[in-house]
Amino acid sequence: MFNTIKAIAKSKHTDTPFIVRNLVNKGLNKAITKALKYKETLVLYKGISLLDNETPIMIVMSGFTKDSSNVKTGGLVQLYILPVHETPKDTYFGTYKKGGIVPSRLSVCGDCKYNGNNGCYVRWATLGSIWKAAKDQPAIPTTLTREFLKGLRVRVGAAGDPAAVPASVWNKILGSCENFTGYTHQWNKPQFQNLQDLFVASVDNARENEKARALGWSTFFVTDNEEEAKNEGIRCLASAGKSDTHGLPTTCATCMLCNGQSRKQKTITEVLHGATNTQHKARIARTA
Repeated sequence: MFNTIKAIAKSKHTDTPFIVRNLVNKGLNKAITKALKYKETLVLYKGISLLDNETPIMIVMSGFTKDSSNVKTGGLVQLYILPVHETPKDTYFGTYKKGGIVPSRLSVCGDCKYNGNNGCYVRWATLGSIWKAAKDQPAIPTTLTREFLKGLRVRVGAAGDPAAVPASVWNKILGSCENFTGYTHQWNKPQFQNLQDLFVASVDNARENEKARALGWSTFFVTDNEEEAKNEGIRCLASAGKSDTHGLPTTCATCMLCNGQSRKQKTITEVLHGATNTQHKARIARTA
């Protein structure tokens, strides 16, 4: 079995064009999962959330054997930060307790203003099947995680904030992938400044953008004004109708600007988006 997997792994691409590498390596990942009798939704890590210091959470991976259906993100492998014992739907839509937010809600999103059915663009109610497939799994070995991610591009935080997980874990997990994107709303807290070299700060107004940049972060600035989006930074290429080097519509997978590893500080801008009701809730949360 080990020799079979090793032989498959030797066929992985690391320096071919992404469009080829993504197709080949995900096909080989599918062969490895079949040989190991693994699911195509896997747990990479389980531990206690750094956002509330008490709730068990997990990193769940999908989209490593085939592309997700998300047209905007394209071929990115999807990594979700989810609670182990509570459904994603309950985590996001759960009720408030007297004195503040229930601890489990803090566990994967912290004090993000969109938390608690307040206009988050993530469709939490649709993540039940991923959570059910993952909750009872043990985490796979890091060496195998790195093999699955070899040469691929990754979206960290398809749901949840990467600040819930130690930076050392992210460094180990992401060490073999070609590139990754990720955002955190915890950029203003001293204990999470070590994430600057991995992810970008998610900010919601010019004041937050200025403050985050002063701390040294690159930023992803979501505004409610198209003119401001054009003037304050680099307009999100996946939303601006731009084409990639192959003449295809640009996706997050072919852009990859939302990465904290670039030495040059940058601001990527996006206009508030999502379903009409979601945008309405988000606008209220942004002004609260």
